[in-house]
This record gives sequence, structure tokens and C-alpha cells, in this order.
Amino acid sequence: MNGINFEAMEQTVKAIKADPSLKIKSWKAHVKRESGIVNSLKIRDFDPILMDEPTPLGGTDKGANPIEMLIGTAGSCFAITFEVLASQAGIALEHVSVEVDADLNAAVFLGLEEGDGGILNPMLTLTVESDASKQQITEIAKVALEKSPVLASLKAELKLVIA
Repeated sequence: MNGINFEAMEQTVKAIKADPSLKIKSWKAHVKRESGIVNSLKIRDFDPILMDEPTPLGGTDKGANPIEMLIGTAGSCFAITFEVLASQAGIALEHVSVEVDADLNAAVFLGLEEGDGGILNPMLTLTVESDASKQQITEIAKVALEKSPVLASLKAELKLVIA
């Protein structure tokens, strides 16, 4: 339904039920400095993604900055989670889009003041065209907020290892 390969997902579910050790999947990303603060992000066999900062923050604006990538990733994960849940509920989706807005206190990043250095006031705006009622969309969206792996990961404590 909605172009989602539920057969592959069901095979994964069966495999995990048969062998619970399969439930943990490791993911990797490799970041390498190119020049200045331009970094190349490599994930699996995909083409590298350039990451940079806008010129007012010392970069050359050759790519999105990490905050833009973070909020984009959060929005994408929420959208995917919503689409899977809606499809599992038998809801046909004609259009789904997610707008993500968030603030960042640049003064904290630049060392001018103390405070929360993370994103502030994050907001997701979900737009859906479907035959489902607004109540159904709202209920599924609330579950998607709870089940989105990236949104849950934003609450996780990060470990740092210096190699």
C-alpha cells in the first residue's frame, strides 16, 4: 500500500521473532574534513554529502549545515513513520509533506554566551491529502511522534570516544 514494501518488512518481523538478536541493527556514517569547516559525510555506498556552514558562521556555504541536516532528518523520519503507520491502517495517501522549523542560538555556538546550544522551538507541520479524516491523521501523527527513531534519538545521551 502507498508503495511501501510490506512483504520485506514482514520478513524482517518474522526473522526478529525467530531470532531476537537480530533486532539491533548497527548504522554507520563517516565524516571527513575536506577544508576549512567543509566536511564530507559518507553513508554506505551513497555519494558523499558535503556539509558546511553559511559564511556568517565561518563556512563557505557549499552544503547544508548540520542543524539543517538534523531537522531535515527528523522531518524525514517522522514522515516515513507516519506513512508506514497510515499505510498499515489502510489509509491511501495522495500527498504527504512535512515542514520543519527550529531555532538555534548562534551566540552559544560562537561562545558569546552560555545556554542551550541545541535546537530551540522545533515544530513539525504535517500536510496530508488523503481520504482519511483529520482525526485519523491526527491520531496516527501522534503515534508517529512517539515511534520515530530519529525523534527518539534526539533524547539519547551521546557517548564520545577519542581515538
